[in-house]
Amino acid sequence: MSRSPRRRQVNPLARGILFGILGFFLALLVSFPSREAAERLDILGAALILVFIVALGVLFDMIGVAAASAREEPFNAMAARRVRGARHALDLVHNADTVAAVCADVVGDIAGTVSGAAAAAVVFRVIAVAPQLSPLRTVADAGVVALAAALTVGGKAACKIYALRSWTQILLVVGKVLWWLDRYLHLRFFAATRRRRERRR
Repeated sequence: MSRSPRRRQVNPLARGILFGILGFFLALLVSFPSREAAERLDILGAALILVFIVALGVLFDMIGVAAASAREEPFNAMAARRVRGARHALDLVHNADTVAAVCADVVGDIAGTVSGAAAAAVVFRVIAVAPQLSPLRTVADAGVVALAAALTVGGKAACKIYALRSWTQILLVVGKVLWWLDRYLHLRFFAATRRRRERRR
């Protein structure tokens, strides 16, 4: 019988406060520039920003679900064969609680919030181009926000199923990205966790 990796005991209240603060500052950092950019671009550019934000939220939610569903055995085998990215994918599995919280809760929820601001910016551009539609601005706001919400919910629902079935492939791709960041930009994630794991062996 396969064993799942041991998880460190984490205070849920402290985790909630930490991620709440992180989410607050990330939302401030992302929401204002994205809305300003959407309002300065044409309708197509503003719409592309909205689609990008929605896709980003769906992508990170999928990664979070994959990490929460994963087991370490396939990545141990790949790491033994020196498959590129396997050790970094294993780091994701051993830190699944943090990865799932950051990807699904922090990034995913912020993307959902920011997409509302980007949707409002799209409507702003439409009204700027066609002022005669100004009386319908409230209806247009509601419609574009509802469309963004539908894309987000539908995308997350579809990608959750894919993540539950294909977590190995998803985390290996993410592991290869982390390997590239580690090798070429010297950005190391979960390095301390890996050192503790290696000392126990």
